[in-house]
Amino acid sequence: MLKEQEVLSVIASVSDVQLRVWVSKDWVRPAQDGSTPVFNEADVARVRLLDTLINQLEIDHEATPIILSLIDQIHDMRAQMRRVSEVIEEQPDDIRRTILDLMSDGS
Repeated sequence: MLKEQEVLSVIASVSDVQLRVWVSKDWVRPAQDGSTPVFNEADVARVRLLDTLINQLEIDHEATPIILSLIDQIHDMRAQMRRVSEVIEEQPDDIRRTILDLMSDGS
């Protein structure tokens, strides 16, 4: 877990004001250690993403929450698909074959 200044030292192109705005807009959701925000690996990745979107690609603040929402939805779907894959792999061979056959029929 990193404190705000540690995040800013890792991602030098982000200002303390930007980071605080992103947290206040709930675009980054650090945990709290008392009254101090602490950032985990996923939070730092999110800050890097925001840095790319806003500082490098110059995406405006109105489009940013839409992009973040779409990215979050993709991540959620990928996690769900991983779980479906795991469940299918746990099935007996005949069930797996049936599932694969049904999936290929739908294409």
